[in-house]
Amino acid sequence: MISRNNLSRKFQTLVEEVSSKMAENRVTAKGKVSEFIENSLPYNHSDAMLSILNGMVGDYLVQRNSRLMQEMVFRDQQQSLSLDPERLNQQLPQASDRIVLCVHGWCMNDVQWQRKEHDHGRFLAKYGYTPIYLRYNSGQHISLNGEEFAFKLEKLIVAWPCEVKEVVIVGHSMGGLVTRSACYYADHHKLNWLAALRSFITLGTPHNGAPLAQLACWVDERVAEAPYLSVLSKISDVRSSGSRDLSQGYICHTDWLDEDNEGLLHRVRPALPDKVACYAIATCLGRNLNDESNLALGDGLVPVSSALGESDARHTNFLYSADNQWIGCGINHLDLLSHPLVASKLKDWVLSNTVQSFDALEK
Repeated sequence: MISRNNLSRKFQTLVEEVSSKMAENRVTAKGKVSEFIENSLPYNHSDAMLSILNGMVGDYLVQRNSRLMQEMVFRDQQQSLSLDPERLNQQLPQASDRIVLCVHGWCMNDVQWQRKEHDHGRFLAKYGYTPIYLRYNSGQHISLNGEEFAFKLEKLIVAWPCEVKEVVIVGHSMGGLVTRSACYYADHHKLNWLAALRSFITLGTPHNGAPLAQLACWVDERVAEAPYLSVLSKISDVRSSGSRDLSQGYICHTDWLDEDNEGLLHRVRPALPDKVACYAIATCLGRNLNDESNLALGDGLVPVSSALGESDARHTNFLYSADNQWIGCGINHLDLLSHPLVASKLKDWVLSNTVQSFDALEK
């Protein structure tokens, strides 16, 4: 058992060592952080702490085949779902032919869709949807998660206890980027599930990226309950591939493989999935939508323009129609998971585009 004092001393030694090596070699410094995490942290971890850890250095945990890395799985918030048809049928005997799939954001996990006694997936279950949730390592490159997500979803739908007639995906923050990446790679690999995708809704997703300063504040909030992880926020260059992609809005392998090449300003990003009803929700902390500084701050992490995928120096406009976008006031990034106005908008959009009639669902 590692005492708090002993852990604190190890942590202080690490900060001094990494700080001195940062100027010499960023990779070496990050390796030192990963080594500390692997060998010094206690074995009893909450899911929330593991999600934070994976979000901040998850790429290095994968490289080390760490006991702490978070693998990609579908869950129903109580169990990991099998991709074997017989086993999945036992796990979800009441599965319907319509799925709502919730994809969490950076440093989070599937359980955290439950917030303030609300869960968007469970909320839509009353209208005949079977809610499932993706758990993934948010420290890996978004495109790597997206491509793996695409192939796993294909296997899940093949294994589903009945024929799937409709898929709805709700992506919060990074989850929207991972889903866009999955759609891109599903199209690239000619996967079948894309044809069943009816609605795709993003909640505070940084389509154009998120300012690094705001990401740093987000890190500080995430590690507040785990002080021994604060080294990951205090040493700003120790950032995961996922967090770097998040700051830029990268969703393709070529985005980060060509990151040092010229011509980034003229890159054309993949369009939203074809023949799918796509919607975007953006929010801001203030209540004045005519205040440019309020719109730029957005929900505290993502500016409104980024959440709506508007054009800027590096990105083409997604051109969400007026009916397919919504801006809320006085709602922060985490409140997107539970605010009643957000839930109401989700319901209206999903039910207006479902394969079943609204009247049938309300009975």
